[in-house]
Amino acid sequence: MAFFEWEDRFRVGVDEIDRQHQRLIGLINELHAAITRSDELATMAAVLAEMDAITSALAELIRYTEYHFSTEEGLMVECAYPECDDHRHAHQQFIEKVQGYQQQFEKKKTRLSVDLIDFLVQWWRAHIQDSDKRCGAYVISRRSR
Repeated sequence: MAFFEWEDRFRVGVDEIDRQHQRLIGLINELHAAITRSDELATMAAVLAEMDAITSALAELIRYTEYHFSTEEGLMVECAYPECDDHRHAHQQFIEKVQGYQQQFEKKKTRLSVDLIDFLVQWWRAHIQDSDKRCGAYVISRRSR
């Protein structure tokens, strides 16, 4: 069983966005697994190897999140979504926070804590169920005209 499970309540009704959200949840699970493995390793060589895996997982999560946000923001502009600016601002704040974790990790080469994972899970749950659901409903209503 994955750490962070996709649930039907996360569906926003826009297939492309729902698929991307599922992929993002998968990437969070991959990062969680890498962090958990690194906490269980005993030798420095094994820890360093796992740190490379964490670096890659975190970079991929950021890259894919930026791609996803670009997709969402494109839909918002296309449909003249009235909350576009606020939604985009929330995206920017998220990216900045996660990049801060990334920079701290790469600079200090210390282990990432579960604080990052907790932040990711809580942010995505709240964002999907609130902002993205509203946006999805608006996009669907505009496309059905």
